[in-house]
Amino acid sequence: MKTKKFLSFIAFAFIAVALSGCTDEDYYYSPLIGDWVLVADDYGPVAPENQSIFSFYGDGSGIYTEYDWGNQYDYQITWEPNGDYLYVSFMDGQEWAYRWAIAGNMLYLTDIDTGSRLTFEMY
Repeated sequence: MKTKKFLSFIAFAFIAVALSGCTDEDYYYSPLIGDWVLVADDYGPVAPENQSIFSFYGDGSGIYTEYDWGNQYDYQITWEPNGDYLYVSFMDGQEWAYRWAIAGNMLYLTDIDTGSRLTFEMY
């Protein structure tokens, strides 16, 4: 009886150690990972002083940078791809949802709510 309990304990400990070896970095392997600068929207090319940047990190976090009147604003984000959908969440509770596609070094985001299209280039 003691042997059976001991073996059960050993098996449980082995499983716990094996599962703890997983890291958040293993979770995300996506072509979205990297820095993407906005180069065009529905109105045409975006001027360099107005270009925003999405930085997507492999652990599902990131930074959204925007420029307004010469000032830079950085926002912490989390992101979650789900098939051809991309969900971006901001710390203030705001959420953006897109359909995404990549062709070469270009990322195309289509806003699910408005249908507007943003074109980003790998930075």
